[in-house]
Amino acid sequence: MVRNRFTLPIFPLNVVVIPGETRSLRVYTECCRELIADCLANQASFGIAYMKEGVLSHHGVEVSICRIIHLPDGELEVEVKGIQSFKILQYTKVLKPKLYGAASIELYEDENISSRYKLFRSFKKFIKQIKQQEIPVEALTNTSIYKVANLLDLTNEEKLQLISLDTLKEKEDFLIAKIKLYSHTLKLEKELRSNFKFN
Repeated sequence: MVRNRFTLPIFPLNVVVIPGETRSLRVYTECCRELIADCLANQASFGIAYMKEGVLSHHGVEVSICRIIHLPDGELEVEVKGIQSFKILQYTKVLKPKLYGAASIELYEDENISSRYKLFRSFKKFIKQIKQQEIPVEALTNTSIYKVANLLDLTNEEKLQLISLDTLKEKEDFLIAKIKLYSHTLKLEKELRSNFKFN
């Protein structure tokens, strides 16, 4: 469901940050420094859109600045946290007189998996498998689709695929498939350890 449409400063990067994820970014170019300074001055968020081999994705994630560390070499280390995913409607590489770009975006709402029964059940079973203990239902009541994704150690391409999916059903099916794959891998590893132990 689309929540809003507006313009957001864009930081093209070769990483994907998904909602709920915290990531440290190295900032050293003048345009990126200006973007960070403007966001701090206005207490504003910005968007990270995945760029690979000079091609910018049509999807990204709005992030907020959590902390800034000034490094000895003059660079900045900026810790950001993903807020919500978006679709880029129109991108301007340089938004003059600024040095950085911006995009007109559609920002999408998140959804708790308590209303997505299949994903809730798969995730609960997976957590039990890796932690060897039962997880109370109430502990997962407010768990979102992206909180599940953050636990699955997805690659940049997999994260991009997830945020690019149009419907919550597609995102749910994508994560269920990943959970099944990880569960199967864990089971095989356990069997291999057991066989090695007895041999």
